[in-house]
Amino acid sequence: MLELIAMVAGLAVCVWMPLEMSKIRKGWVHKKFAGDRPKFLAAYRKNIRSLMWLGLVLGVSWIGLAAIADQRAESIVRLIGAAIWFAVSGIAFASLRALAQIPDTEPAVSSGA
Repeated sequence: MLELIAMVAGLAVCVWMPLEMSKIRKGWVHKKFAGDRPKFLAAYRKNIRSLMWLGLVLGVSWIGLAAIADQRAESIVRLIGAAIWFAVSGIAFASLRALAQIPDTEPAVSSGA
């Protein structure tokens, strides 16, 4: 049951991260964040870096668990879980690369005049 929860959480992160990145590219800052945009981007980079490493560690761990599984079906499920967490790590890495291209300044607002 815990494996299923971890896989669903990994899939949710795979969907959530690109959605938030598209909002950040448009100048979004989380409403509960107390600082300005440069501080938000720095904190977000730190969180994404943590997710990248978490995905790598969990992916490798799930491969190790698949290697010691007793049943073939159990090892297949664990390999699917490893693939999901490697995907989380890859998406986080791509998000870090995208964040590196976003300037730390406030987005320019056109006056429309």
